[in-house]
Amino acid sequence: MYVISYGDRAALSIALPTLGKEFTLSPVQMGWVSSSFLWSYFLLNLPSTMLLDRKGARLIGSLAVSIWSFAMLLGGMAHNITRFLMTRILLGVGEAPTFGVGATVVRSWALPKERGSVMTILLTGMQLGLAGGTIAGAYLIAFFGWRFEFMALGVIGLVWAVIWWLVYRAPADRTSRPARAPFSLGSIRNLFRSRSFLGILIVQCTQNYLNFLVMSWMPLYLIHELHIDITGTGNRTALCYLAAAAGAIVIGRILEHFTFRNGIHPPRRRFIVAACLGGAATIGFLPRFHTMTPILLILGGSLACLIAANGANTALLTDLVEEGDKIGTVTGVTLTCSNSLGLFAPIITGYIISYTGRFDIAWYACSASLVLAGAISIILVKNPISIIYYEK
Repeated sequence: MYVISYGDRAALSIALPTLGKEFTLSPVQMGWVSSSFLWSYFLLNLPSTMLLDRKGARLIGSLAVSIWSFAMLLGGMAHNITRFLMTRILLGVGEAPTFGVGATVVRSWALPKERGSVMTILLTGMQLGLAGGTIAGAYLIAFFGWRFEFMALGVIGLVWAVIWWLVYRAPADRTSRPARAPFSLGSIRNLFRSRSFLGILIVQCTQNYLNFLVMSWMPLYLIHELHIDITGTGNRTALCYLAAAAGAIVIGRILEHFTFRNGIHPPRRRFIVAACLGGAATIGFLPRFHTMTPILLILGGSLACLIAANGANTALLTDLVEEGDKIGTVTGVTLTCSNSLGLFAPIITGYIISYTGRFDIAWYACSASLVLAGAISIILVKNPISIIYYEK
């Protein structure tokens, strides 16, 4: 699911140069187009994950992927920018519960001591999707055009939705739980009273900003810096994502092994988060280099650390939330807040490029923010996160 989700997102980033010419878009306009799916994605993160906790990962997973895959098919048929933007908004509707589904499945099936590694492996699906979507998209665009690229990816998603419905089953509930009130505004207020939740949320917001910046602009950045064509850009972008996926698994597993070698104590996972964010902050060195090898090494290494940080931070949330049956909704709250910041990443970067002609300020700002977020995580994330419910 993560592979398909991010493959569909990569489809736009690699198609953006061609699509921008067809629709006569400026850098600022391309930034707005890149962020367009995030508008509905951000608004529906919480409602969709609340529905997820009620209806389960099987139904919501299949329905979500069906909706966004249908949006991809429609996107390939759009012949003006207004209709294309409408399909991107529909894409966001479908993708809204994606990470809630993932967190729910991990909480249900993964052993506590391995949740960080499991979550990191799942999150490498993002990079595999970006890699596959970028390289496949580049060649599909070169031979058949960007419209065929969108429709082919839409068909793949529809096939997955059918398979998930046929294959996935939730684990049997072996314990009897007292009846709980529905997740409410009061529950959300309780979350924000938790220092641990605030620390996790700040990390999520910071890493989401860099993630959406890279996802939206990396192909154009490589074209700008290395002066290569679209297939060359696709190959190199895919190489960065694949290296990042492999590196993230190794980094996450090693750090988890050393952190928990003397026993499980979930708050210690914040040190993994901080270390990985420090590694991701090396993105700030990009403006110093203008040749292929160092640029690809920095991008690949930074993204590997970013994925490992994301996996550890998500596992930290699933570990510390005491009401496990509401993990989907809690994840929805974090995504709503983090995506409210992340949706501005493509837009702000578009304005930076428009006014300065370079990406430098964007990389510097992300680097400083990641270091600060790591320090905040160490200071704040120490105690379980409890939500107060009342019996019906």
